Amino acid sequence: MDSKLGDSQLTLINPEPPLELVLEKSSTPLNTRLLVNGKPRYKVSTVDRDANVTDVTDLRTNEVIATIRRRSFLSDKVKFPRRFGGKSLKKDDWMTEVKLNNGHEAWVINSESGKFLWRWDRALRMVLTPENDTDQVLAFVKDESPVFALCVKHSAEGSLDEIIPGFIILEHRLRMQTKSLRVADGWGADERSTPWGTPLS
Repeated sequence: MDSKLGDSQLTLINPEPPLELVLEKSSTPLNTRLLVNGKPRYKVSTVDRDANVTDVTDLRTNEVIATIRRRSFLSDKVKFPRRFGGKSLKKDDWMTEVKLNNGHEAWVINSESGKFLWRWDRALRMVLTPENDTDQVLAFVKDESPVFALCVKHSAEGSLDEIIPGFIILEHRLRMQTKSLRVADGWGADERSTPWGTPLS
């Protein structure tokens, strides 16, 4: 797949500011609220004993808009009540891992509205783009202490029920990989802490 891990830039002329979803608890992406202008808009909750089921809830309606179910011996599942007929899907069918030309991993989102690509990015941590237009950034991460936020262009807000779960899955994956590397290297893995070889903030 033709893409690269680079320093993405938003270059629109007089762009409208994106929707900024600030993680209330940035250290626990599986259990946090997402704030808009300081007010809770979405809730990510993982409350079962084995931490295998994560719900994303729209706090304006108290509607669960997505569920992620992790399973040890079977394929993980995702469910979007308003998409795919409300049926559960294999996560790998919805979010398919691929390799870019540079060898880095990325994930194709097979949405009802088209194909999109999540990939790691040096400048913006991770970005979401259309699969066929990887210069058009639809969502990205703002990591400017103390703010850690998922930023989504307004034109993509209709897909937040798929964007938020994708972000949560990858952010959790990144943190678990980083933790494993640091433990394996005796906390000396700084230069291998992220997919692009820089320390994880």
